[in-house]
Amino acid sequence: MRFKKIKEWFKKPTTIRIIMLLVFQSFLALLFDVFGLGAGSIGTFTFMNFESDFAIQSNLAYASAFIILFYPPLLSSDGGIGVLVSNLGTGLHLGTVKPKLFKNTQYYYTLVASVLTLGTFNGLWIGLISYITNLIALGTARILNPVPFLVIPILTLTIASLISSQASSFLAFFMFKKKLNPDMWVYPTMSTVNNILSTIFYALIIMIIKPGNWFLETGEWSTITAPTYYLLIPFVLYLGFMCYILGRNIKNKHYRKILKQAIPIQSVTLTINSLTGGILSKADGALTNLRGLFLVYPALIDTLGDECTIIANTTSTNLAIGTLKPNLKAIKDKDLWTNIVGVGIAGLFLHVIYGIFGSLIVGDFSNMGLVLGIALLINLFGFVIIQGLVFLLIIFSYKKGLDSDNFAVPIIAALSNLLSSSLILFFTFIFQV
Repeated sequence: MRFKKIKEWFKKPTTIRIIMLLVFQSFLALLFDVFGLGAGSIGTFTFMNFESDFAIQSNLAYASAFIILFYPPLLSSDGGIGVLVSNLGTGLHLGTVKPKLFKNTQYYYTLVASVLTLGTFNGLWIGLISYITNLIALGTARILNPVPFLVIPILTLTIASLISSQASSFLAFFMFKKKLNPDMWVYPTMSTVNNILSTIFYALIIMIIKPGNWFLETGEWSTITAPTYYLLIPFVLYLGFMCYILGRNIKNKHYRKILKQAIPIQSVTLTINSLTGGILSKADGALTNLRGLFLVYPALIDTLGDECTIIANTTSTNLAIGTLKPNLKAIKDKDLWTNIVGVGIAGLFLHVIYGIFGSLIVGDFSNMGLVLGIALLINLFGFVIIQGLVFLLIIFSYKKGLDSDNFAVPIIAALSNLLSSSLILFFTFIFQV
């Protein structure tokens, strides 16, 4: 009898029921972000536990700042995958993209070419800003040779984006054919996949170039190991391939439009991400002591970004098809605000999982409560602040005739990274970790 009443209650179109259904759907969509703990595990156990694999004696302590310097921008830059997924969702609904990998529309192939170009730009820009940040922030441990700052971000991001772009397309087409909304399901999954791929390739490169061997026992930078120079070969080959892509598409108006709208925003957001890496590198000691927090770091910024991206993508699509009016009063739209509440609650549930399992994985039981509290606070403050800013941005850009699909996700990723890293520094300082 009681089960029947519960079943009947769920059939009523009440606001609470709608929110609960959105919490459930959002939780399932965001659940793949749990695998972000895998990226954190790879980072933690590669960069911290297996010191003997790429360090001489205690020189890893000097290399750790350099390693952490790249970590935030590499995780926050999805190599243009966010632009691809946002445009795929809108394109599938409008019919400008067909739900199939082969014999698709010219617009789809132009979109893929522009995304690969953005990934290359991201890598070069991250390398440039990280090199400057390294000169300013790392003191006597700064590295003067620019070669690592060229090969690391380019090889990490481009290999990951080559794989992720095809996987994103396949998943978007599959979801669309199954009558599911790609705007809600694809990016949360692919951002996590991209983070895992980026972390794996970054860890492999770190283990190849062995940055711990670059430093003297005094902590001063000495030289770059030979394998670092060998990586210039695939670096040059890939740049040649991208020059070919650029030459083939430069006259295409859609290609130029995407780059014109995306590159300025990505320049700003990537600069923020790279500077965040410099800030976070100053907390390398705290992150080493609080390994559970370092492990969940990729999942924290990934989930926060995914929560806001789900709202941004659905808002952008609804504006494009005319079901949402482009003004600030749209926040009162029942479909929009219930979606925001549902996604936000689902994100908080996931952060409980992160706080508990992050500490369990590293075996740091004494700091479990601290990691859990920091994770929940980061998500709560971050979601409210970023969601408000992004909503204003989407409405403003739509009124100005701009396509938010080309820049909303990079902005969300940068803000998620910046806020998460800043709050980590703040809380570790408050609790004197």
